[in-house]
Amino acid sequence: MTTRLFTVLVVSLMVLAGCLGGGGPAAGDGTDADGGGAEPADRDDLSVEATDRLLRDAGSFTATWSYSTTEGGETATITNAYQVDLRANRSLETFTMSGPDARTDFETFVADGSAYTRYETDGEAFYQVRPQDDTSFQSAIDRGTLSYESVDDARLVGTETFDGVTVDRYEYSDLSTWRQIGAGAFGSGGNVTVTDFTVVILVDGDGLARQTAWTLTGETDDGETVAVEWRYEVTGVGSTDVPDPDWLADARAQGSNAST
Repeated sequence: MTTRLFTVLVVSLMVLAGCLGGGGPAAGDGTDADGGGAEPADRDDLSVEATDRLLRDAGSFTATWSYSTTEGGETATITNAYQVDLRANRSLETFTMSGPDARTDFETFVADGSAYTRYETDGEAFYQVRPQDDTSFQSAIDRGTLSYESVDDARLVGTETFDGVTVDRYEYSDLSTWRQIGAGAFGSGGNVTVTDFTVVILVDGDGLARQTAWTLTGETDDGETVAVEWRYEVTGVGSTDVPDPDWLADARAQGSNAST
């Protein structure tokens, strides 16, 4: 990954996370304001508290968070995924940062009061073993907090299938706020005109937001297209298993050698 592209990704992540975390883009005069007569989303159904309860009741789930920046024809992506089995008190977190020239990964498996982490960079693996209570459930929920900051003005546009269940699809698009942010949103050194900003929320029959995603597209003064995409998905609700990773024996062996 080029240094410039990586910088754009990190800066964009910090800037946009701060903007959404502060309450989300302003609405009211968005391009979907009429919504074809559709009803706006019910904020109570999409609250973080409801999600916490629904996932605890389900007993297991997989939460995947990703953030991508595209500039100059190159895409850099950060992906953070959690497989959580509350009944077995086991979890597996996977973090991947990828781009055209490099890739860095780590996985953390938590079971029986221990956390086993595998780091990989440039094809070489390293391991760490430490005592740890399982906090992956709340970590997974925290990764999705931003998905609940911008739903008030979303409009119901139809139904579809996601991860094998029927979901209601809510959308909204609001350019006004993002045009004010401009280049800062992309981490670019030049001016950026925002051409599209769209939020999509997929909600199942229990009121659980299975997917929240937004895309932000712009154009530089030189005519270059730049884009940012943020996505949070909950899948395998009630059906996620967390088996031992295939590298667990290596991690235990390294941990044993380090303690002797």
